[in-house]
Amino acid sequence: MTDYRRAPAAARNDDQTADLASNLYEHIRQLNYATAGPPSLTLPGTAYTILGNLSVATYGLDQVLDQINRFLLRELQADRLGHGQTEDLADVLSRHGQALAEARQHARALCAALSEAQSAINAIHSRASRIREAPPTIEGKTHLDDAGVAAAAKDFPRPITDPPLPLLAPPPDSERSRFLRPRRANTPEA
Repeated sequence: MTDYRRAPAAARNDDQTADLASNLYEHIRQLNYATAGPPSLTLPGTAYTILGNLSVATYGLDQVLDQINRFLLRELQADRLGHGQTEDLADVLSRHGQALAEARQHARALCAALSEAQSAINAIHSRASRIREAPPTIEGKTHLDDAGVAAAAKDFPRPITDPPLPLLAPPPDSERSRFLRPRRANTPEA
C-alpha cells in the first residue's frame, strides 16, 4: 500500500510542492477504487458531487500548467537552467510550452465536459425499493454497517411516485381541546 502523507496547507519548499502532486495521484487512485461500486458509491448525489469536484480540479489544472510554464521561462531568462544532453534550451522549452498549451486546452475541455455531465444528472435521485437489502461490497460481502442503513431504507426516502401514506383523521369535536380556536386571518376583510 502506498504511504499516504497529508498535504501541508501551503507548500513551503519544493518537496512539499512535489508531495501535493503525489497526493493528487493517491487521491485519484483511491477515488478509482471507491467509485467501483458499493459500499462507497450507492447514491446519485455522490456521483454528482464527484463530477463537480473533478470539474473544479481540472479547472485548477489550467492554472498549474500555466504557472509551471512561466516558471521555466523565468528561469531561462535568469540563466538558471541547463540541459543534460546539451540541447538548445529555447527549443526544448518551446516544445514544452506547446505541449502544455495543448494540455491546458484539454484541461479546459475536460472541465467543461465534467460540468456538463454533472448538470445532466442534476435531477436524478435514488428510488427506494420495496425490499431493500444492504448492497454487497466489491468482494461480494455485505458491509457490517449497512444492516441498519438497509433497514431504514425500506421506507425512507419514499419516491413521489409511491402512493401517499394514509393521513390521520382529525379527532372528533368532543375530543378537541377547548383551548384551541381557529385563527382569524389578519386581513382587513376579517
